[in-house]
Amino acid sequence: MTVLAQQAGGESATPGLFSEGLLDQFQIPVGNWADQAVDWIAVRLETLLQIIEWPFSTLIGFVVDDILEPVSWVWVVLAFLVIGTLIRGVKVGTFAAVSLGLCALLGVNFWLQTARTIGYIGVAVLLCVIVGLPLGIACGRVDSVWRVVRPVLDGMQVVHSFVYMLPFIFFWGTGVVSATMVTMVFALPPLVRLTNLGIRQVREDVVEASRAYGAPEWRVLFDVQLPLARPAITTGINQTLLLAISMLGIAAIMGAGGLGQLLLKAITDQSVSKGAASGLAFFLVAVVLDRISQPQSDGPGGLLRRIRRAWAHRRDPEKLLEGAEDTPSPEPAGSAGGFAPVTAEERPGMVIAGIGGLVAAVSVFLVWTTDAGFMSAYGRRTDENLAGETFNGLSASGGSWFGVLTLALGLWVVAAVVTTWLAPGRGPRLFTTDGALIGALALLVMMVCYALASPSDLSSPGTGPGVWLALAGGLVASVGALMWIRRAPHTPLHPLKLKIGWGRVIGGTVAAVIILVGMFSAWSFDKRSDQVMSDETLAKIEELRQKAVENPADAGPISAEISALTAQMSVTQLAVTDGVSSEGTRLGLWTLIGGLLGLATVLPAAGAMGRDEHRRWRWSTMTAGIGAGVACAALGWIAVHVRSADPNYLSGVGSFLALLGGVLLAATAAGILAEFRRSKVYADL
Repeated sequence: MTVLAQQAGGESATPGLFSEGLLDQFQIPVGNWADQAVDWIAVRLETLLQIIEWPFSTLIGFVVDDILEPVSWVWVVLAFLVIGTLIRGVKVGTFAAVSLGLCALLGVNFWLQTARTIGYIGVAVLLCVIVGLPLGIACGRVDSVWRVVRPVLDGMQVVHSFVYMLPFIFFWGTGVVSATMVTMVFALPPLVRLTNLGIRQVREDVVEASRAYGAPEWRVLFDVQLPLARPAITTGINQTLLLAISMLGIAAIMGAGGLGQLLLKAITDQSVSKGAASGLAFFLVAVVLDRISQPQSDGPGGLLRRIRRAWAHRRDPEKLLEGAEDTPSPEPAGSAGGFAPVTAEERPGMVIAGIGGLVAAVSVFLVWTTDAGFMSAYGRRTDENLAGETFNGLSASGGSWFGVLTLALGLWVVAAVVTTWLAPGRGPRLFTTDGALIGALALLVMMVCYALASPSDLSSPGTGPGVWLALAGGLVASVGALMWIRRAPHTPLHPLKLKIGWGRVIGGTVAAVIILVGMFSAWSFDKRSDQVMSDETLAKIEELRQKAVENPADAGPISAEISALTAQMSVTQLAVTDGVSSEGTRLGLWTLIGGLLGLATVLPAAGAMGRDEHRRWRWSTMTAGIGAGVACAALGWIAVHVRSADPNYLSGVGSFLALLGGVLLAATAAGILAEFRRSKVYADL
């Protein structure tokens, strides 16, 4: 056997021991071994590879191809509303539905990839649970199994996914199946580790007590260990899901679809718009799945948990009241723990607020605009001249989304009044005294911005009585809610801090600065050809088209010249309108004034003008209402053009900044508002 290469003439050419050339002559053929192993497995174990592939391809085909893609986006959103409500509660269900609805409104392609992403993640997590849960239980109960599995899990977590994705590509090619397999390998370890940890952390005396009473091992597992280990197991499932989401980028590289593919394409094309939209959809899907899969807290939990507890105690319902986990229902007023009834001092303010909210809700069915669109005329040419026609508050050419928000806010105020009147302190948190004031102020601020907005220079719309009635309704509701909140008996759950909340002041200042920046930023981008093209440019393009007709041989170069000229004009003569210019609605100016008013209320709300708790609560409610009104004004402008604008007319980033600033301003009051509830009264024993 030849060990060392020989030079011509028989002289040894062996490099020295410290020479790097020696490494080339003593190479270990690991790559060749792997190549041979892959070829042998692909030929000899083809049936086994098909068996492994079957559950992945079948589940993906069933969940993605047969369910999520053909079904309308509306049904998927409603399904997540129901699932989130049953598992975690109404808030999580509503958040999931709104977030997925926003993903759908980004466009058809975004929704299709969102549905595929949900399907891929669901299949990967389901298979992880099927494999990881029994494996984690075995590791928790048998030490020898844990000693074998632990180094494997260490390797799965330490080794980069680029390393072990190669065998899956070799055996099953690129695509969804191999990407799901790699995702499963990457996401499996947390579930196994936390299941093992949960089983091992069950108190030994509890396990021994169950065995002492004669329980077989399967009863010990299912009746003692698994119920007590449930928090750890659910945490493991949640972490597995998050790791699966983090693999969507790798899955896109492997040829799978989903939102990761859109992100990869945006990076490849260096497209900011595609990257921002796909990144937002990616973020929303990740947060929705995380919220739904999070372990339940010690509170009442979701509807499904309460139904399960009620069914478990169907024969002894009195035990639900003995140390129950759920928050006990408030007792009637006048007994121990009952909420304070509605007082005579409150009722005038409640009636006035309810009348104002009802008037605002009714106003949207009256005439808001005549002869032309008001907001819609900026983005839709057909709305610039609609002589003789009238439109109500819900029409696309009338109030549009400003009317929709008016209806929602008016009904919110009415619901708060009715709920408190019939069941004080027992209704939803938003349908309370401070909730009514927030809704009324938001309605008033939004309608003031709408009434002061300027119409398009190309249209001459008339303002109908519905606008002024909505404005009057907002004003009346705000006055009534202010009267009501001054008389409403509310107390904090915990004493408020005596020091000034400078964090809230800073937050309000940041919100005002954001709205200020938004005012000077673009509120609209008009890319329509009749806007960006001058008469000379249009004439030149028409001349080039005529040359192409006369000389078909030169049609290709002429077409390229027309495209270059169009692109150049779209960039150099793009019509951009900011939030303060007279060419636009000037909504940026009015939202800034609203933001400054909100900032002025932040100071007393933070305790800078007195430490009285109820005064701080009332000022905080005003801050939240004004911030919500600023956000609604910006949201109305954005949603109007999403609904009705021509394809090349877009709302600008300035409106988004105003929306963000309004939300941030309202959020500064969330801490104090969460502390206050309707007071309780206690009967003499």
